[in-house]
Amino acid sequence: MRPAGLRAYEARREAKTGIYSYEQREAATLPAEYEERLRADARAWEDWRARPPSYRKAAIWWIVSAKREETRERRLAQLIRDSARGRTVPPLTPPAKRRAAGSGRS
Repeated sequence: MRPAGLRAYEARREAKTGIYSYEQREAATLPAEYEERLRADARAWEDWRARPPSYRKAAIWWIVSAKREETRERRLAQLIRDSARGRTVPPLTPPAKRRAAGSGRS
């Protein structure tokens, strides 16, 4: 590593280390009651099961990492709604696809 990279690494803060879904060593799991609600919508469950593991891991982390229960509930509802429509949740949707969805094109 070069000197600038070493300085940046040494200056890192522990509180900002390992906070992103891709940095989690153990996969986050969807609580059983949340999974039951997802399974209750057949179209959403089918879409969810067809998604790649990387998407499911990031989406689960997006839900369970929320600090407040209301936020987790809102995110789960959005996941179910978007999955039933065959869409990814907005935070995990590339900007170009978000623009296309907003303009009426798919």
